[in-house]
Amino acid sequence: MNDDPSLRLPSSLQQRLHQQWKPKLNRLIGVMDLMNGVAVHGIAGQRSRYRPVAELPAGENALLRWYRSIGVRRFYVADLDGLMSNGRQDDALLNLAAELRDGETLWIDSGWRGSVSQADRDWMSQMRSSITAGSDIRWIIASESADSIDVLDRMLESIPASQLTLSLDFRDGQFVGPDSATHWMQSASDRNIREAILLDVAAVGGQSGPRDCETFSRLVRQFRGVNWITGGGIRCPEDVRKLLSQGYSEVLIASALLPSSAADAASKTS
Repeated sequence: MNDDPSLRLPSSLQQRLHQQWKPKLNRLIGVMDLMNGVAVHGIAGQRSRYRPVAELPAGENALLRWYRSIGVRRFYVADLDGLMSNGRQDDALLNLAAELRDGETLWIDSGWRGSVSQADRDWMSQMRSSITAGSDIRWIIASESADSIDVLDRMLESIPASQLTLSLDFRDGQFVGPDSATHWMQSASDRNIREAILLDVAAVGGQSGPRDCETFSRLVRQFRGVNWITGGGIRCPEDVRKLLSQGYSEVLIASALLPSSAADAASKTS
């Protein structure tokens, strides 16, 4: 299953995870938090505590290749440098885009705030031209980064609605961003943006399971024509099954698929 020798990990780890998650692989989006060109492990949105994924080689593509070796075909990258206003990781993101294969999709959150410059447009065009035929890039507009809802219109000047995904960000149940989650979602819907992420960053990197949030449930019920994505705290395929039954289409996942997870599971059953 591992067609990338650079991963330098026993194939039994990939096989174990592939078998465990096989029924839900087509619903998973492997999350990559990228800092200074290195994939790091997210912990409750506390970015000062993020550390490299030690089991994998350095470089922006290693975690994507690990997910692919398990059978995941969809990937989400959070450009932490861009999100923290330390400069977007243009080259690393271009390398990730070029890594995509036919049938794979990459969601990109690089912390759009408001204005979209000509340099930004040129870079996004370069990103789109770098991907292989049959692969796809989707651009995330995150409430935690945006200066106002106006960023929707600014992005739409360069990117069609079909390639945009709204991320409604929460922390411990509280919405993070200007205005309200409902207003953001209504504004996106009015502009034909039909995909949205609901994420409570306090659950990211934990093993406590998805958070039961009435606000999330209400939004999913209210906007039924939206392709809803969620995540945070995913432990097992049963967590994914429950979320799908609640109206979500795809699930963001990281910790449960990392090499250490398979190794820990193996040690507990040996």
